[in-house]
Amino acid sequence: MEFKEKQFDGPYEVIEIEIEIDNKGEFLKGLLYFPPNSFQKPYPLVIYFHGFPQLFPLQEIVRNYEYILDGGFAFMIFNFRGYRYSDGVVSIKGQYTDAIKIIEFAEKLAHRGIFDLKNVNILAHDFGAYIALILCSKTKLINKLLLISPILNVEQHVYNEEFKKVLNYINQFLQGNIRGIDNVESFIRKTKKELSKKDFKINTIIRRLKNKKLKIIIGEKDKITPISEVTTIMQPSNLIPEIDIIKGVDHQFIEDEELEEIRKKIENYF
Repeated sequence: MEFKEKQFDGPYEVIEIEIEIDNKGEFLKGLLYFPPNSFQKPYPLVIYFHGFPQLFPLQEIVRNYEYILDGGFAFMIFNFRGYRYSDGVVSIKGQYTDAIKIIEFAEKLAHRGIFDLKNVNILAHDFGAYIALILCSKTKLINKLLLISPILNVEQHVYNEEFKKVLNYINQFLQGNIRGIDNVESFIRKTKKELSKKDFKINTIIRRLKNKKLKIIIGEKDKITPISEVTTIMQPSNLIPEIDIIKGVDHQFIEDEELEEIRKKIENYF
């Protein structure tokens, strides 16, 4: 595939992507960055799965991972349906379907010589990690999966009364970031129904992983997904994960020293 009018963000060629969802005239929207010209096709690929509620512009997220591009990888980033730029309303089933469509898109470009089909990887953060695990329980196309501050026990959070407060806060102060959560009670009922399905239960998912490698990076003081919870949930997994613990850090990595430590771990992994 060739792009007649090339656009650049600094040294990186970038194109906007739109992928139709559910034949309703709605689209997933995102960005595809290519590594510097010194690297040749087919490129290895890292796809980024964002978390909840995803407040940052996509370009800003890319800034944090430019070293992946500098390592010769293409980098694809998008909003799941219902988030920011993409159409539709949010749901677990919807996000899983979106993940499938993104992988199908990557596969098509691989067949055209753009990507290396044997080196398609996912970097997932927060709730995106749960969606990535669902995807990897269904497809063999993913090489390496890297989860950063993952939310694994989604059911526990949805059934917690605090979840209502989070949704109400988003509706009040972060309007426009997520669509489909306006009626909090209805959204929670729908999500509980989705979580009752076997294919969306974490204990089922982790026994069926088809990706080749799995790594988890998590803060020592993470309260949303404590380390003890990670080790317990992952114990019956058919794929033994490498777990990297960042000392003194909670769920979010903010300080420059923390980000630098994560950068080195991500570079070494990919």
